[in-house]
Amino acid sequence: MDLFQWAIALQILLFIYFEVTTLVDLYPWNDLRKYSLQEKLLEATVNGLIILTAIALFVTNIKWLMIVSIIIWFFHFVMQLLTWWMPYLTGKHLKQFSRTLYNAHFRETIKILPPIKDHIIPDAQHNVLQLLSLITLVLSTLAIGT
Repeated sequence: MDLFQWAIALQILLFIYFEVTTLVDLYPWNDLRKYSLQEKLLEATVNGLIILTAIALFVTNIKWLMIVSIIIWFFHFVMQLLTWWMPYLTGKHLKQFSRTLYNAHFRETIKILPPIKDHIIPDAQHNVLQLLSLITLVLSTLAIGT
């Protein structure tokens, strides 16, 4: 497989991982017990469409559309950093991701990172998503030049 094919494969893998961990309760990997079916479907649909759009633009193999795809992947990754790593490292939260939300839905999930003071700790499920996102972003960016 060439770099372009690897990038597409990773994008598809990321989409599948996101959808499964958004829709299927795999406690303690994720904790969807307090989410309603409507909430899970909304998140899976909205974010899934964004991810599918990025994949569709990339697979065209048209350079400027691939660049738009990379921009989408970049913002996808940055939002994960702001949502999870900013509170972990600094203790500051986005309004959309409060400590209360974290405690209700993520406190009991698997963690591999050490605690920092009383900051939230990104869970393993999101660590995998973030690693997949970073690798996807890097390989997809590199694949544009091939």
